[in-house]
Amino acid sequence: MNPNIHRHYRQWVAGHGRRGRPVRALLRVASWAYGLGVGWRRGLYGVGLLRRVRPPVPVISIGNITAGGTGKTPLTIHLGQELRDRGLRAAVVTRGYGGTREGRTVVVSDGQTVRAGYPDVGDEALLLARKLPGVVVLMSADRVKGCRVAVREFGAQVILLDDGFQHLRVARDLDIVLLDRENPFGYGYLLPRGLLREPVRAIRRADLLVMTGVGDPGEPTDALSHSRDITRVPILHAVYTPTVFTDVMSGQTVAEEDLRGQRFVAFSGIANPSAFDRTLASLGKVPKRHLIYPDHHPYSAADIATIAECMKEVGATVALTTEKDAVRIEKLPVPFPVLAVGVSLTLTSGQPELKRFLDTLFP
Repeated sequence: MNPNIHRHYRQWVAGHGRRGRPVRALLRVASWAYGLGVGWRRGLYGVGLLRRVRPPVPVISIGNITAGGTGKTPLTIHLGQELRDRGLRAAVVTRGYGGTREGRTVVVSDGQTVRAGYPDVGDEALLLARKLPGVVVLMSADRVKGCRVAVREFGAQVILLDDGFQHLRVARDLDIVLLDRENPFGYGYLLPRGLLREPVRAIRRADLLVMTGVGDPGEPTDALSHSRDITRVPILHAVYTPTVFTDVMSGQTVAEEDLRGQRFVAFSGIANPSAFDRTLASLGKVPKRHLIYPDHHPYSAADIATIAECMKEVGATVALTTEKDAVRIEKLPVPFPVLAVGVSLTLTSGQPELKRFLDTLFP
């Protein structure tokens, strides 16, 4: 999607701008049709006309009900590390958006060596492989096939199904759904009028809910109250914690004190750019401008030139971006300093509930 169209779309679905009213009306009709399709598909699985496949090992699904941006990748990394540290042979099976080999089953990491790179595989799959040594990472549009490969070829004892909540074909033993504290229900509409992939009531299928965001969760939110009205499953709270600044071109870690007095421009092509804004604000690194691109945007030399021109206009000395975006610019000639802001996910409440579920699966 063109970055300008993407920007206008985000404004329209958020309800901003009187000029967007006719567009929102059309999008609402499309949302109605989309909802029929979602309900029809779910119904076919419900009556058994479409069959679920149960892998021979436990499956933990990490997903959401909105179009991205809730922290699935950090939580998948957190769980992968937890399962690895329990001595289990874990495998992540991910859809792998954006790679040139999308649609195939690709071994991104065998647990010892990262065997694929960008753009062959998408940014998320590659980031998972780099962050999870000792864990197998497979990219497969056919998740059932990916699960089979994980078990038969790599002896996986547990599978993490990344972005698996809507992938009803694979039966799972634990369904974890993430909700963004700032916008948990995607403006209240299904795609494309809003960002919901399913009606909000779909969270009843979840075994655990995780409310994610930046900084202190603070007081209970309306989203939490609404979630409690729909389901009584345990609700965990998690925050993204910035951990490191990494020079994208050299791979070297940069100390935060070395950034004092610098002026910043940010750029990102992720599903929830406002979350990146909040992360930067929590660090005191508020950019002079934030260039927003579509999710999984494949950066080009022209994009780099645009960012460079923006930096010149505002007098910025350093560009800040996310680790996912860093993957997509590593091989481009970049004439300015770029730092990737690394984050980890920390559970601030609910760790005993998660441990109880894992202990049940792996006594």
